[in-house]
Amino acid sequence: MSISIIGLLTIFLIAISFVYQLSIILPYFPKSKNNSIAPKHNIVALCINVKQENQDYERLIRVVKSVQPDILLTLETNKKWEQNLEEIEGDFSNIIRVPKDNRYGMHLYTKLDLKDFNIHYLISKEHPSIEVILTDSKKDDFVFWGIHPPPPSPTEKPTSKQKDAELMKVAKLARKSITPMIVSGDFNNVSWSKASRLFSKISNLKDARINRGIYSTFPANLLIFGFPIDLLFHSNTVTVNNIKVLTSIGSDHLPLQFMFHINNKVDSNKELNSNLKSLANQKIMEGKEAAKNEN
Repeated sequence: MSISIIGLLTIFLIAISFVYQLSIILPYFPKSKNNSIAPKHNIVALCINVKQENQDYERLIRVVKSVQPDILLTLETNKKWEQNLEEIEGDFSNIIRVPKDNRYGMHLYTKLDLKDFNIHYLISKEHPSIEVILTDSKKDDFVFWGIHPPPPSPTEKPTSKQKDAELMKVAKLARKSITPMIVSGDFNNVSWSKASRLFSKISNLKDARINRGIYSTFPANLLIFGFPIDLLFHSNTVTVNNIKVLTSIGSDHLPLQFMFHINNKVDSNKELNSNLKSLANQKIMEGKEAAKNEN
């Protein structure tokens, strides 16, 4: 049976598409196992979008008590979640509470010394981000950002403009800092999206999944076919020792656990080139305009 020219062309296009898609995710395939022993000043962090409507509070409490994180970032946590997590508050010396009933509340719990913090509303008054300066056991300071920009969807925003603008605002702030930095949260972007890659370029932060694995976190019930949207970026002065996706807590996201340590107190900071700066500023302006029109 002979194959028509159209058939051959179709096969060729499918092959090209497959190779292109493979090239996108190939950098996330693990290169080798890291068998190095984590230093004593290693920091354990846990980031989880709890899903505001989820009422299975005990499952998260069990995970937190099992992991014993130094930093816990919870997203979509409202006042009801805050009250039901009071049981774990005694395990943390510092807590930053930003409860909201719009699915954009967040709480940050930490056992580390808290030097300073800011609650940012970068694009919209409805979407907070948390920035903290923490000190590890070696007395090294580092910045930890918790973010949750809004996704484009029929129930959220008509476009990705506000999400992209918020990411660009964080990226520009990160670029200016020479302090070791971690940025984590629900990006509502996969690791290899244009927005995520642009965030990495402008912030000068590394995607921690590269050469490690995909570590899908959403949706929780389709792990094999899931996506990595709870992301983790870090500066050159931070070493990520380990990443894990943990068991379900009843949310549509799975918890993301990671361990890291500070390897240098000060990072070198290169000036952002004019093209990237213009692109970031344009996306920020478009996002602010979209938020203004929405209000």
